[in-house]
Amino acid sequence: MYQVITDFGDALEIFREAIQNSYDEGATEIYINVDEKKGLRDDKILTIDIIDNGAGLAKENVAKFFDVANSSKVDDGYIVKPNKHGYKGHGAKVFFNAKLVQISSKTKDGECWAAEMVDAVGQISEKGELYYSDTINPSDIGMELPVEWESGFMVRIISPYYFLSYHNRYKLNHINLRDYCKWFTLMGTIEILYNDSIKDQNTVFYLNGLLRNDFENKYNDIKLCDPVPQFTNTRFGRFEKILIGHHFPEDRYIDTKMKQYAKMIGSNKAYHHYYSRLIVNEGITTGSLAFRLIICIEGYETKRRYDLLLSRQGRANIEGGHTDGSRYGLWACKGGVPVQKIDDWIEGGRGVGTYTYMQAFVDCDEFQLTANRGFITNTDREKLDMIKTEVNKVFSSKKVKDAIQERQEWEELNKMETSLEAEKDNLKKRYNAGINRNKIIFPDGDTVLEPSKNRKRYSESETFVVFLTVMQKYPDLFKFKLLDYNTTKGIDFVVDYLGTPKYIELKGSLLKSVNHPFRLMHKFICYDIDVSNNEIAEDMEQLKARLNIMKNVNYESNDDRFNRRKYTAYVLEPEQTTAFSSIEIIQLKSFLKEVVGVTISE
Repeated sequence: MYQVITDFGDALEIFREAIQNSYDEGATEIYINVDEKKGLRDDKILTIDIIDNGAGLAKENVAKFFDVANSSKVDDGYIVKPNKHGYKGHGAKVFFNAKLVQISSKTKDGECWAAEMVDAVGQISEKGELYYSDTINPSDIGMELPVEWESGFMVRIISPYYFLSYHNRYKLNHINLRDYCKWFTLMGTIEILYNDSIKDQNTVFYLNGLLRNDFENKYNDIKLCDPVPQFTNTRFGRFEKILIGHHFPEDRYIDTKMKQYAKMIGSNKAYHHYYSRLIVNEGITTGSLAFRLIICIEGYETKRRYDLLLSRQGRANIEGGHTDGSRYGLWACKGGVPVQKIDDWIEGGRGVGTYTYMQAFVDCDEFQLTANRGFITNTDREKLDMIKTEVNKVFSSKKVKDAIQERQEWEELNKMETSLEAEKDNLKKRYNAGINRNKIIFPDGDTVLEPSKNRKRYSESETFVVFLTVMQKYPDLFKFKLLDYNTTKGIDFVVDYLGTPKYIELKGSLLKSVNHPFRLMHKFICYDIDVSNNEIAEDMEQLKARLNIMKNVNYESNDDRFNRRKYTAYVLEPEQTTAFSSIEIIQLKSFLKEVVGVTISE
């Protein structure tokens, strides 16, 4: 019993089991209410109520609720009763991991009774046994079912241990709870597409999680989500009203429909993101096995219209959110409820978590689940292989391949159009920026744009353009000859200086930390210097040099027009080392004004 109580992977399975039990008993109204009440010690007491108008539990079957491997859904001949989703007698035990569990039942035979179990885990740990109360009057514990109901059942779980930690409490927030229930319980069964008995039962769910008011105030417009949540006042309080069945968006795979939808919701996003198409909804038989395969292809925004916890690119996840890869792809289901991701079934595929463009389901009653109902691995291997073979036949069919290709083509078209729009916007921005950019004006009237600044540093690539322009106009301006340049790696320039090869490094802004060794450097060329007079600069070898700024120095040039013109010289002097000699810095911003005679427009 202890193992069964604690063997569930996610405490939200409380709701999976409760919903399943309620539905199996023919309930058409199922209420889930999570509440926090203030305790005597100023703490908060968490209470979970699950209430339904199903057939109820006869008093004589009370043991079948509290005992393990004992189910009212199995007859005396060990045959599972028809149309029952749970039958092992394990599911309800997830309720017991709490300080107190209370139940109340009302049957068409006129029985009204209640019972309770205090700290089941503690009982087992301390005594090795499990006790629950004799049946009592529901009014004694405030659990009367509505008078107008012929029958019904109620479970109250007080202080479930898993949720005592505030790190886990968020799972009971309305947005998180509805997400779980609509995906992993019968509330969101995929059988709504093909099982008439699901439709005929007309089951309606009423959900009230923590922070429901916040959720209701936020998600109240078609511009934010689709479908828009519906809220109503009930005999038990205010709840979100949820119809049974998984949500499959309406088909939108023609551009006019996608455009109409984008316009209807007031979206300025690319309309192709709202693509959706149900391409497969087939019952398949292989040997004596029967299963259902559903494949729905969806666009990036389509999913996010109804899956409110789905993360977005470049945006932090909501607490308890999930990614496309963890939620979308191929799922194995039993009784219409997703159990396990099986993306790896798809032959020649791209692996688990990569089929984010679809929600697909293989629903088979022959799947045998593990005790915690989290995996299908108890299923006979031969059966799994037979189902897998048929699934791959469908995925390799022309119909499915064409549909997937269609969606990909829309996506590629969207990327191309988005890129074109981005380029248009970028052209306009760059044009406006170019008009307003400062210009370096040479004495003969030629101009070149002054390098732009980013985070107070000048662009190195734009400085390179300025330097090459100067070299082209005045090839003998410098005492060196340019032999080779490579601005993508290593030291940028190789020059000939008086018949000897030398290195020159180009920078947009020369900083105090230099990512090249001073020992190899003949000169630095930069547009500006982010080092003050007498400050220390350090190279990659941690060698230090002090900047010396000297005014009115005679410039030495191979071009007589510029030779001996006065300019401001910048020199890095070695700091207590003989590993390198002094290194000249040609600071173009002042050098071009003082030596060449340029002006810079403001």
